[in-house]
Amino acid sequence: MTGKMKKIADTFSIVLGFIVMGAGILFLVFIENPVRYFFYVVFLAVVINFKSFPNLRIDFKKVAGNFLITLCVAYLSLITLLSLSPFLKIQEFKLSHPGWKPVSAQIIKPTALWDTGYKREGNSYVDVYYEYLSDGKLYKNSASEALYQYYPLWNRKKSHELVNEFSKSVSEKIKKKDYIIFSDPDQPEKSKLFLSTDLFYFQGSLFYNMVTGMAALLLIILGLTAAIFLVPLNRQREGKRK
Repeated sequence: MTGKMKKIADTFSIVLGFIVMGAGILFLVFIENPVRYFFYVVFLAVVINFKSFPNLRIDFKKVAGNFLITLCVAYLSLITLLSLSPFLKIQEFKLSHPGWKPVSAQIIKPTALWDTGYKREGNSYVDVYYEYLSDGKLYKNSASEALYQYYPLWNRKKSHELVNEFSKSVSEKIKKKDYIIFSDPDQPEKSKLFLSTDLFYFQGSLFYNMVTGMAALLLIILGLTAAIFLVPLNRQREGKRK
């Protein structure tokens, strides 16, 4: 009976793991990022693994496994690179939306906000209301979470101070016109705002978020390890003194 229950529990854990992994993939592919990114990496993975496809019947698990690994690595690399470089993100948008044209902004009103993070203090982001001209007609739109700024766990400033600093930097970008708005000439009410044209925007990237998160985890592990070894050592010293 115990063996049967263990088997059921193991099966449930595996199924639950696949469900969680699948939900994460669906979130990344269909909600967090444009679906076209996924098609890019599928094409790339097919090209890279093309020579191994004839071996599918011989060793299906190995070929399929290599394809999935290539797919995951390529996808994570792509979204990390595009989050790191607003310039490249703009170029990708131009290529995938060849008919869309830059338009002139009339009003841009940013609202800097705070998002409480997990495993860290949080991050700043900005929502933007904007108006633009297309063929002499004024249109209105908004962009939620148009730009992020992440902070490491060891940042000791208050959230309102960080939001104020971020708000000032965003206002400076707008003042310098470090942004671009695209609109579809066939449907001018549709538009896309890029609030930064920088080649690299490190602190607003997934890469920065990941690196600082890993660094914080490493510091915690080192701190715990040091505590485990130092506490007994101090006790031994105190015992010798007595």
